[in-house]
Order: sequence, then structure tokens, then C-alpha cells
Amino acid sequence: MAQASIPVDLFNPGQVFACMGFLEAADILLGDARGGFEWSHFNDCFHVDAGGIENPIAVVLDFVKAAEVKWLSPRRDLKERDGGNTEFREGIAASGDPKAADLPGILRGLRNGRTCEITFGFWADGSSRFATTFKKSTNGASAHIRLGNALAAIKQWDTKFVVSDPLNRDARTESLFRLDPRGSVDPIHGGFSPDALRKGDQGGLDVRVATYPICELLAILGLEHARPERLYANQFAYCVWDPLLPPVLARAAIAGKLGFGRIRRFVVEHQEAKKGGDRKMNHVTEELIA
Repeated sequence: MAQASIPVDLFNPGQVFACMGFLEAADILLGDARGGFEWSHFNDCFHVDAGGIENPIAVVLDFVKAAEVKWLSPRRDLKERDGGNTEFREGIAASGDPKAADLPGILRGLRNGRTCEITFGFWADGSSRFATTFKKSTNGASAHIRLGNALAAIKQWDTKFVVSDPLNRDARTESLFRLDPRGSVDPIHGGFSPDALRKGDQGGLDVRVATYPICELLAILGLEHARPERLYANQFAYCVWDPLLPPVLARAAIAGKLGFGRIRRFVVEHQEAKKGGDRKMNHVTEELIA
């Protein structure tokens, strides 16, 4: 078994979802993957091990950088909204009337001569799953554009320079998925709006908040099969766990459904930035569990 550890901020839901993404991808690419968190007064980290002798974090990053992106459609006449490469696949939609913005996607590539696919879907797909605007485009850029922005940044980085701390590698990209709170600015608290400075008649300043493409893209993969716990329309909770668990148990642990091991539970406010637009995650607090 090969093992790897990366730093993680447990109060950042995007980073925790991304850890789940690394675990899911490592299991597909290497097999027998397990993952879990370790916390202390000095540092918090995520541990993952998997079959073989290669660093599982590096294997996942190299696969993502080389993979082909396909958008899957249940109808031949329904294409990805902004021109993403769309592939027909019968029977994939839970919704009776899927929209272009809801199409699921895959990362497809070769791993030791074997074709591997890592899927990522969308939550507002007409199924019984917890529906929210995570990963779903609304009135802004489509998922195809946002995923492309993340991949463009990731492909510029040599894996060996980011593998030890991938979730904190920053860039200046166009829009991503708002899964990492660090990539969002609240103009009321921040004192200015980067969008207004870029687009305003008297502005014209290309001011961009740091974004974290690896964190956001892996969070997309991590939320494919896992769900945090829905509390209210604008609030959810997620958990971290110890010990190491395979993906099938980790998917339950992230919602706090396990009856063994140690967990920590965090509550997140999830608010619309403006009516009908993307939501921002803020006000993360840890809930003390007796």
C-alpha cells in the first residue's frame, strides 16, 4: 500500500469535500483506497492510502491533468450549454426534463493501459438526492466553463511542486464553483467588489481574488456520491472522521451517519450572493457534540 498525507483546513468545507474527491479518485485509479483525517492543536491533515507503490495524491493529479472531459446527455438533441464535448448515454438522467446546465460529466483517461472514468454529476437532477446549487450553474458561466478554468490552471503546475499541499495552491482564474469560501468576496465586509472594479465604467482594474482550482475541482469529484447533512434551506453540516475508511463508508461519515470512530461536525451558512445566483459558503462553525 502507498500512503500520502496533505494539510487540510477542517473549517473549509471545500477542502474537506476535496479530500473526499482524492479518496474517490484514488480508489478508481489504484484500488483499495482508504482515507481519514487527523487533527491536533498544531496541524490538521488528511491521510489516504491505496494499492500499489505510487503516491495516490500524485496519481490523481496526473490523471486529472491528462484526462479528456465529456458531458453526458440522455438525449441526442440535448447538448452542453456552452459547447462542451457532449456524448449520448441512454438512461443516465433521473430528471424527466433535464436541462443543458444539469448534464453530468466524466474525466476519461488511461491508467496503465486501462481506460478509467471519474464521474461528476449535478444535484438538481430530479432525483431524491439533496438538491442545492452546488456545482450547478445558474445565471453565470456553465459548469463546462468553470471546469475548464480550473483545468487550465492545474495543467500549468508540475505535480511534484503541488503534491505536498495541493489544496492551498492558488491561482487567479475566471469563475469556479464557489466550493472554496476563500475564492469569494462579500462586498459589504470586504469594502469593494472585484466585479465592479473590472466591469465598471470608471474602474477597468483587473482585480481578482485568489482561487484554488485543485481544491474546487476535487471537491466536485468528492460530492459525486457524498452529501453533507441538510439542516435548512440555507444551512448544512459536514463531518470529518477518524480512522481511515474506504469510500463507501466515508460517504456516510461526511454526513455523520456512522456510529463508530471519532468525528467533528461543522455547520455552514450557504447564502445566495444575489437572488437566483450562485450561493456562497460562509460562517463555518464547529458544533460541539456531547
